[in-house]
Amino acid sequence: MKNPRKEVNAVLKKEAAYFGDIVILPLTELYELVVLKTITICEFGVQNLTAAYIMKCDDDTFIRVDTVLKEIEGISPNKSLYMGNLNLLHRPLRNGKWAVTYEEWPEEAYPPYANGPGYIISIDIANYVISRHGNRRLRLFKMEDVRMGMWVEQFNSSMRAVQYSHSWKFCQYGCMENYFTHITNPRGK
Repeated sequence: MKNPRKEVNAVLKKEAAYFGDIVILPLTELYELVVLKTITICEFGVQNLTAAYIMKCDDDTFIRVDTVLKEIEGISPNKSLYMGNLNLLHRPLRNGKWAVTYEEWPEEAYPPYANGPGYIISIDIANYVISRHGNRRLRLFKMEDVRMGMWVEQFNSSMRAVQYSHSWKFCQYGCMENYFTHITNPRGK
């Protein structure tokens, strides 16, 4: 995503051209747009890669690619997968900064969802997300990680069974030895 500072964008564009390992999205880096970034990650993965899985991670998250690959190595690529640090029966907050109205989510609990710093979905789930987005049948939500859990739940109930895989090794608090992800800025931006 584009940085509000033009000089940062120029440096990123130069680095992307040199190494060829950065995709710059035509979106401004705002929390409210993270859900669109996730859809774009799914779209890029489906249209440009031949991978069985897509990993979404935040820009302040360091990924231990070797340990992530080892973790998914034993999983059949024929299974639908949602892997991360899963929250089960998490209740929406109705007051405060992260408040969700009953109109936004009328239920008492969210479906299982992986914390936003890093999670993995199988390519069929990514396909589902972008096809529903393309048909304008994908409901957006301000909390991207919760929204992905909602989309996976819809996929699970309408398409095929999803293997939910929880691991504490998707760290969201600094750096921990042998973890899959490490947060470089654990106190926020």
